[in-house]
Amino acid sequence: MDTSSHVIMGLGLAALAQIDPVVANHSTLSQAVMFGTVIGSNAPDFDFVFRMKGKGSYIRNHRALSHSLLTLPLWSIAVSGIIYLILPDLSFLHLFLWTFLAVILHVFFDLFNVHGTQVLRPFSKKWIAFDSIPLVDPMILFLHLLGFCLLPFYEMGIVFFVVYLCIFLYLAIRTISTVLTKRTLQLHFRHAIRIKLIPRISLFHWDVIIETEEDFIFGVFSKGSLKVDHSLFKQIEFPDLVSDSKSHPFVSAFLSSTHYAYPFVHTRKNGYLIYWKDLRFRSNKFFPNLAILSVSADYKIKNGFIGSLYSLKQYKKVIKQLENT
Repeated sequence: MDTSSHVIMGLGLAALAQIDPVVANHSTLSQAVMFGTVIGSNAPDFDFVFRMKGKGSYIRNHRALSHSLLTLPLWSIAVSGIIYLILPDLSFLHLFLWTFLAVILHVFFDLFNVHGTQVLRPFSKKWIAFDSIPLVDPMILFLHLLGFCLLPFYEMGIVFFVVYLCIFLYLAIRTISTVLTKRTLQLHFRHAIRIKLIPRISLFHWDVIIETEEDFIFGVFSKGSLKVDHSLFKQIEFPDLVSDSKSHPFVSAFLSSTHYAYPFVHTRKNGYLIYWKDLRFRSNKFFPNLAILSVSADYKIKNGFIGSLYSLKQYKKVIKQLENT
């Protein structure tokens, strides 16, 4: 989920907390819990501080240790502890528990989009993603906004208890449909190495990547059928050059964040450009998330880029900068 969604969910949890009599009967505690749930709902994303060390460092560390099971109570203790130092005359236990719930739900909902998290760090670097909801889910936001609109007419805690029941029911429907869709594709593509579903905003619609020994197949699954858009034949040119590029910090960081990176090598006048593209995110045949290395004719890496490019104009600008450096 994006930052705005986490903020809205934090406010929703603050309203849900009014179902707790200790919170409901203590105005100062209610305010403290609101700060705790809003900040706690965003705390795991405080790994944005890695941006200070560069995009590569941020990409390598985002949704990694900060989203692991071991750090969930640490985030909760830190957030509720700071609030408690400012407002000591309240129940620390209730403040901590509601803050803890906010932190847990942040990581929980992040598991259900295409990015996923490394929730098992430091024991495993495996990315876990259930591919059930888009990064920004309008239904989850709508249910929260509906709950806020009903607050003048009904009891706050009860309203958001029903809201979250609906959200978890919605999440269950999307998750079950994702599992069934993947099974259907696996039965048809028996020799597929991997099948990745990228949820769209519309219910029961997915972008699909099917990896085989020979190629990647891209398509859209909707209404029980797959429409193939195009395929990418696996043919890596200059394999030694591609292999050497993996040791570059930008490429290494990029590969640590996705299992669906694929290299493309373009020959230029004075050398080569190596593109590592994340195949999960595409618009037709355009892949915006990537790492690019500029390499001289004698195979020496000159410069690099890591990040997202959403237009041909941005591509040309970055390529020009790389080649002129």
